[in-house]
Amino acid sequence: EVKVALSGVSTEGALKNLRAEASGADFDQLAAKASDTWNKALSVIDAKGSDDQLAMLYTSLYHTMINPCVYTDVDGQYRGLDHNIHQADGFTNYTVFSVWDTYRALHPLFNIINRQVNTDIAKSMLKHCEQSVHHALPIWSHMANENWCMIGYHSVSVLADAIAKGLPIDKDAALKAMINSSTIPYYEGTKEFMELGYVPLDRNGSAGSLTLEYAYDDWTIYWTALKAGNNEVAEKYRERALNYRRIFDETLGFARPRYRDGTFKKDFDVLQTYGEGFIEGNSWNFSFHVPHDVNGLIKLMGGEKEFLRKLDELFT
Repeated sequence: EVKVALSGVSTEGALKNLRAEASGADFDQLAAKASDTWNKALSVIDAKGSDDQLAMLYTSLYHTMINPCVYTDVDGQYRGLDHNIHQADGFTNYTVFSVWDTYRALHPLFNIINRQVNTDIAKSMLKHCEQSVHHALPIWSHMANENWCMIGYHSVSVLADAIAKGLPIDKDAALKAMINSSTIPYYEGTKEFMELGYVPLDRNGSAGSLTLEYAYDDWTIYWTALKAGNNEVAEKYRERALNYRRIFDETLGFARPRYRDGTFKKDFDVLQTYGEGFIEGNSWNFSFHVPHDVNGLIKLMGGEKEFLRKLDELFT
């Protein structure tokens, strides 16, 4: 039997973790403890169905709980984004925030089944912002590093949803972090987005996706500003949230990236996933990414009848 312990802080921290979590227990005891811990964690959902259906459900639920993960020693110390050692006060520090992958569904799910975990995640994100030389919320936080992977500043959505669901998050601190993250002029087309109302394709190859995702993120900032009683900021971000309209070609009924001079991309293929301004997708599926203004999207796509036809065609 070999016992291994990890720490993001120090060798001494790893030994403290080892003594606290594995001292005096053999393999079978620790395996049984792990089984009990997972059974308790997975019991948040009570389901009925066939063996295959239950296996699929609980395996998927298990997957949601692997990451984000705890990045704090048993004494509350952790290594921050600035690589200094910090003491977690009143929260557990988490890491591995691949936020582009998780803001749509994982964090809203946690706000139902893992509220304490998502509270700690939100507070960890705010600490990340404090420790960031850019004063930015996580894009892809990974073990005291920022990977800068994928697009958007979607931690604003995670914080907004946590506040909407009644988690104990400081609204003013969250709003300040959101504004900081959405106004960094050197981050993926943000400067142009603020100036032009869209990210131009000659600035970034993912311009269409960026414009749509920034618009949604800005709606979450607008909503949070309203909750915080800051109407001036709310109005500014309400206008930014409607910028998705600037890249819709109403003759096509789809989102279509523009160049800096305002012209739409030429020789545009709504089905092509490469070179058309959309990351890991195409205009056909990304054009529906306007969750904050569905009625406005329906109008741009040609009305309810045409919208439903397109929606059916997307899935068939």
